[in-house]
Amino acid sequence: MEKKLFIESIILLREIEDRRDFMEEEIGMDMSMYEEKFLQIIENLFKVHFNKEQFALIQYYLYKVPTIEDWDGMIDLSDGKDMITVKFETPDQVWTVINSLK
Repeated sequence: MEKKLFIESIILLREIEDRRDFMEEEIGMDMSMYEEKFLQIIENLFKVHFNKEQFALIQYYLYKVPTIEDWDGMIDLSDGKDMITVKFETPDQVWTVINSLK
């Protein structure tokens, strides 16, 4: 159930970001000041549940990844000894990665 709720939340947050970008680009309406407090509450709830590294990866997926052109869907992580490359393209893969960091 926890995984399902996480994936659903990530999908919805990406949709909110897409809608906000569309409204700003196509209509010229900046919704960020209206949505900011709601998103801050959601981020605070993520902070309660996930550690700093996990939360940083969630933010990276939500806010940075959509802006990267020609992104291959992979990220490099350190396992303490070596750098490893992992898939990070879907909410399910984000869940897998962040849960490997507990």
